[in-house]
Amino acid sequence: MQTSIALVKILMRLKSSLLFMLLVPASIGAQVSYNANTRVDAYTGSFAYGCNFGSYPPWNDYTLADIAAGNTALNVKGAGVRSLHVPLPEHFLEQWGYSIRLNQFNHYASLGMIDHTVFIGYPSAAHKETDSYCANTTSALFENLYTDIWDGGANGTPVNDDNYYALYIYKMLKVYKYKVKFWEIWNEPDYTYSGNGNKAAGVAGNWWDNNPPPCDLENLKAPIYHYVRMLRISYEVIKTLDPRAYVAIGGIGYPSFLDAVLRNTDNPTDGSVNSSYPLTGGAYFDVLSYHSYPSIH
Repeated sequence: MQTSIALVKILMRLKSSLLFMLLVPASIGAQVSYNANTRVDAYTGSFAYGCNFGSYPPWNDYTLADIAAGNTALNVKGAGVRSLHVPLPEHFLEQWGYSIRLNQFNHYASLGMIDHTVFIGYPSAAHKETDSYCANTTSALFENLYTDIWDGGANGTPVNDDNYYALYIYKMLKVYKYKVKFWEIWNEPDYTYSGNGNKAAGVAGNWWDNNPPPCDLENLKAPIYHYVRMLRISYEVIKTLDPRAYVAIGGIGYPSFLDAVLRNTDNPTDGSVNSSYPLTGGAYFDVLSYHSYPSIH
């Protein structure tokens, strides 16, 4: 009998320990230990015709998904769409709650759609950077990008809650991981009216020989190495919470912008390589997402 009681006590202690392990966020002390320079997992899924939803009242996300993919329960044949490209901006999730689109994603899954791409960014007013890198405008990025990404659970989350972008990624992944395959960092970060993105090397103002000035980048209004910082934060948090997901550079249009990302680190001084910032932007994304508009170019 005493042996049985002792055994029960041991099992109870083990159960308590396992429960504690389950309750503590798995990513605490277990941040991703690799980067895209050393590891990119092959994508083994099938090609899926994708779709960007627009706004077509009175149709909503549910009915648009039915039209795109088909819904046999409603006798809707659909257009053969099998994957979506949709936004989850921080300002939207902060206003309406991070689970606001969970039912929609469950509906997409019920229609057989998989491996969605979500483009992310766009801070709420409370989390938007107030610094100006371009005359007469402020940065479009997040405040506190350069605070530490991780704090070991000091505030109940493994990320540093003062790093608003890291916290946004963490809170979003807690809800939508496993429902999204590709996370695209910002939509068209190289969108520009300047014409410099198309210029050849050697031509004044080109982006091959020069970093794009913040004023050239209409959707960022910030130095390109700040965008590399966003890639780094995204990669570390996303891969820690969902190693099966892929991080994509935001749908870009200019090879010269890609070249600038690949030659800059997230060094806040000038994007240069040093011992504190040894890796350039290519270390922080798995997938090249690009936009091509044949009717324009």
